[in-house]
Amino acid sequence: MQTWWLTVLGLAAGLCTSLSFVPQVLKAWRERDTEAISKRMYVASLIAYGLWIVHGLMITSVPVMLFNAVNVVFAGLILAMKVRGVKPSEVR
Repeated sequence: MQTWWLTVLGLAAGLCTSLSFVPQVLKAWRERDTEAISKRMYVASLIAYGLWIVHGLMITSVPVMLFNAVNVVFAGLILAMKVRGVKPSEVR
């Protein structure tokens, strides 16, 4: 398989993965409700994305590095909102 196809496949997969965070980020941001979000899951995800970035550096894969960095940002935003713990009843 030609290298550019692998890069395109990686970019498409990474884009789908990163875009899957957008609804959760927007919902948590707008509603200020993170009660149903698991803090442990997002901590584990941040660790996993960090390891994927290291893996991407080792194999020099731009899609792996790029989209896992984007995922770190999104997961970090959600985790930060969770840690701050603003609940809908406190907003009113």
